[in-house]
Amino acid sequence: MRPTIAITTGDPNGIGPEVTLKALANPALRSQARFILVGPKRLFLRHSGTVPLFGLQDTREVTSVTGSDEDIIFHTPKKLVNLKSPLPSGINREAGYVAGCAIEAAVELVKEGVIDALVTAPISKEALGAADFKYTAHTEFLAHRFGAKVVMILMSGRFRVALATTHCPLSEVSQRLTVDGLVRMLTIIQEDLKTRHGISLPHIAVAGLNPHAGENGLFGNEEVEIIKPAIEAAKALGILVQGPFSADTLFCDVNNKPFDIYLAMYHDQGLIPLKMSSFGRGVNYTAGLPFIRTSPDHGTAFDIAGKGLANSGSMEEAIKIAIKLAKKKRTS
Repeated sequence: MRPTIAITTGDPNGIGPEVTLKALANPALRSQARFILVGPKRLFLRHSGTVPLFGLQDTREVTSVTGSDEDIIFHTPKKLVNLKSPLPSGINREAGYVAGCAIEAAVELVKEGVIDALVTAPISKEALGAADFKYTAHTEFLAHRFGAKVVMILMSGRFRVALATTHCPLSEVSQRLTVDGLVRMLTIIQEDLKTRHGISLPHIAVAGLNPHAGENGLFGNEEVEIIKPAIEAAKALGILVQGPFSADTLFCDVNNKPFDIYLAMYHDQGLIPLKMSSFGRGVNYTAGLPFIRTSPDHGTAFDIAGKGLANSGSMEEAIKIAIKLAKKKRTS
């Protein structure tokens, strides 16, 4: 009854293949699930001299996973069967095309009911855009494919932080915040923590946008006009939420605070404290999707790719959480 986990190659010129193979070199981790590595086998193994292979060179490579029951297989998307060799290094259209096709193939595995969870290795937004994919980040890509309203959550242990806005300029954050949008996010967060993570009544803290949470309009009106009304509306729906809190103290000593999750207003507001406390172990999780999706909390690290220097800790945690949530789903 082991769950089946798909892991995409990510940008093949980055460290995604390396950290994937390093993580799976742990036999204790491999024993907990079956794995489908989505992407051309040769690109996963192109730097095989820098990673332990534990027999992977003899593992099957298929274009269809139907009927497969092996512990690990390589699934090459049909669009990539005739991929030219060698693949150019660095940030380029070819690598972006591989990464995008791997995501699309993983989406099909989800829709076919073949996998229990998806783990995505890091991609290059620039390369994905160069390959003419409309969405250049996993979260937006998957939300579009499934027509879902989603929330990006980063987690490490019991420290979870959700993002009200993700990949946008700071100058656009204020205009992207709305009362309805925040209420929808708080609703998604509560439902996901209840159904997937087993927290019966999630306690949510909301950060303010401005210094000192705006000081009642002295440093900005977003708290008064948007964030506070959203919190009150969410409370009326039965959501246990408090705030807005000043972000400069909200994330201090999170392990001794009563909150199950924090909602930050923009990318760096939430990710800086999480990465300071747990860099190399953090996991990106997408709430609101009709399936389980996790990812390591780092990027492609082109500068060390192929050198055997990449730390696989975050990928290992992403796989562990995917397995844990998949098992919980199977028994619920």
